[in-house]
Amino acid sequence: MKKIKNIEKITTVYSSWKPSDIAFIKSLELSADNLVITFYSQLRNSVMGWPDSSKDFFEVVMTFKNITNLKLDFVHPGLQQVTGFDIQDISDNGLEKINFLIEDYENGIISFSCEDIDVNDLSEKKPIFF
Repeated sequence: MKKIKNIEKITTVYSSWKPSDIAFIKSLELSADNLVITFYSQLRNSVMGWPDSSKDFFEVVMTFKNITNLKLDFVHPGLQQVTGFDIQDISDNGLEKINFLIEDYENGIISFSCEDIDVNDLSEKKPIFF
């Protein structure tokens, strides 16, 4: 089983955090075979109607290394809402250099595979404006 590197940057602050708590994609930076994504996240169990724009969000920055099969289907400029974001460990499937499947299983706005994932940064909670 493959682990997300530096996941403790998130889980020490938000112990119940899971990838499905990612609500929006703020930015994407693609370079060579790596993708850096900045997300806005909000714990689903801490708000009534998720995501709740009247409550604060925290930013999570992750680097996805050696990506393949990148598909984006953004419908408008700016923040992209992801209502069903997931990171699946598929390292037991035996595919060379493919350990994770990342996708928005609700709306299909993003999907790709990668070898490794690093959590780069976590911000304090703050409001976001749409």
